[in-house]
Formats: sequence, structure tokens, C-alpha cells
Amino acid sequence: MKPRRKVSSTELHELLLEAAETERRLPPAMRPASVVAAWPEMLPEWLAYPDKKTKTRLARASTRQISDYGFVMDVILEAAEADERRLLWGVAHSAAFRDRGPNWVKVSKILHCDRRTVKRNYEHALACVVYDWNRQHSRTLELLEKELQTV
Repeated sequence: MKPRRKVSSTELHELLLEAAETERRLPPAMRPASVVAAWPEMLPEWLAYPDKKTKTRLARASTRQISDYGFVMDVILEAAEADERRLLWGVAHSAAFRDRGPNWVKVSKILHCDRRTVKRNYEHALACVVYDWNRQHSRTLELLEKELQTV
């Protein structure tokens, strides 16, 4: 049985952001060779461009990051509805490798609603997932204690 632990809303938020970054660090799935971007990605500063010889890549994900990624996947898949999952992952991916946090405007354009509504829905979905996960966690602990008492 996988170890289960209780989580708080802030802890799950941080784990979600880290999981989105970890997902980007994992090896990519097979990409078709014909898919090419029409415009190159522009960096914000001219000093951010490296030499033509230098190739920068993301570091590989560590084992801790991968295990946390698996934990977040368990939490999201077990405790969240489909719409909540879509919102949580969308916000997490909008915040990946971004210093300023989630890009609420970008997510709001995708969902066709106001950025404040997206943020409120995200916080509500996060609280619901944490509540459901912790409730399931306490039930699992009660069942394990009963099994140990009968043995």
C-alpha cells in the first residue's frame, strides 16, 4: 500500500507547482518531426541569449521530485473532479518556471472568464481536494488500526 499523508492547501499548491515543473523536466514523448514553430521564442533581455555554441537544457528531475509528482498525481486523480483537475493543472503549468506565480490572465482567457473568478475557483478546488484527500486519509488510517487490532 502506498504511504498516504495529510496535506494542507498551501502544501498541495507548492507540490502542484513543483509537479508541473517536474513534468516539463521529464523526457518528452515522441514529437512529430513536422511540427515546427513559426516564430522563435523571444527572451525578455538581450543578455539572456547565450552563445550559439551553448545549448541550454532543463536539468533532469530528481528522484524526490518524481516521487512527489507521483504523490500529486494520486491526490489529484483520487480526490478531484475532471473540471477541478483541469483547472489545477492549468494553473500549475501556467506558473511553471515563472517567478511571479500563476498567470491568471492566460488561464482566464482559456476558460473564458475573469481572472479573479479563475483564482477564486482555483482556491475553492484546492480546498475541496485537500478536504476530500484528508477525509480519505483518515478513513484509511482507521481501517488500518482496526486491522492491527484484530491481528
